[in-house]
Amino acid sequence: MLKKILCISAAALALAVSLTACSTYLEKSGTYDVETGDRVKITVDAKAGYDITLEAPFVISKDDETILNGTFLYSEYLEEYKSAYEAEPTASLVDEGEKDGNKYFCYAVGDEYDYFVKVGDSNTAVILASTASEEKASAAFNSTVISLEE
Repeated sequence: MLKKILCISAAALALAVSLTACSTYLEKSGTYDVETGDRVKITVDAKAGYDITLEAPFVISKDDETILNGTFLYSEYLEEYKSAYEAEPTASLVDEGEKDGNKYFCYAVGDEYDYFVKVGDSNTAVILASTASEEKASAAFNSTVISLEE
């Protein structure tokens, strides 16, 4: 009987370990020293298949397909970009809000989706441009974390 209980306990432990291993979050990050004076970290969900290049401008891809092209700019220019998109008759606001402590907005113009992210309390913004579908661009954006490194 003791042998049977030990076997069941060992099997349960092995199952618990395997379930824990399956839920692990695998990520890949790049940290960039931006000309604004800030140090910004971009992290992607590698477990979901995303990858990031480590040079700037950077590329976020999945299955060897470029999904987002990213670059940095001074955050003071964000309102100018937003005004330009609002004035463009072919542009439409796709999304805006807050994610990971950053404010963002996204506009579509034709087949391009452009995300603009104000990085926390910093002088830096990130532009993530995509010519992939809206669904792929949104999924990649939602699988990306942008943070200010101290």
